[in-house]
Amino acid sequence: MDKIRWDESYSVNNQEIDDQHKEWIVIFNRMHNVLLSSGPEELKTVGGEILKAMNDYAEYHFKFEEEYLRRINYPELFEHRRLHRDFATQIYQFNREVNKGEIILSTDIIKMIRDWLVHHILQEDKKYGLYAEDNK
Repeated sequence: MDKIRWDESYSVNNQEIDDQHKEWIVIFNRMHNVLLSSGPEELKTVGGEILKAMNDYAEYHFKFEEEYLRRINYPELFEHRRLHRDFATQIYQFNREVNKGEIILSTDIIKMIRDWLVHHILQEDKKYGLYAEDNK
């Protein structure tokens, strides 16, 4: 499984949101590095910390993005919000389980997060990017 590398195909034609997506990719790549370079004991503590960072950033980014979608009258806002909530719930659950020692940060968790981020930006977020361009 590879890190995520930003390229212009990820752009939603909104610099502030693109910058937030870039920051999210940085957090993901840190998580990826932690998984590859840490032993099981380290993963118990560092894994929880990085999942908390992912959770906190998701909360910040989703709030910002949803407000933007509201301002541009994006017709799929409620569905987009549901996708955000589902992902945030999953990250929160992973974080909780890691902190309780029930699971450790694993390749499966990282892969799920990677797949969601890439799909969400390239598919779901691109939709509102096109909508915003068409409705200037």
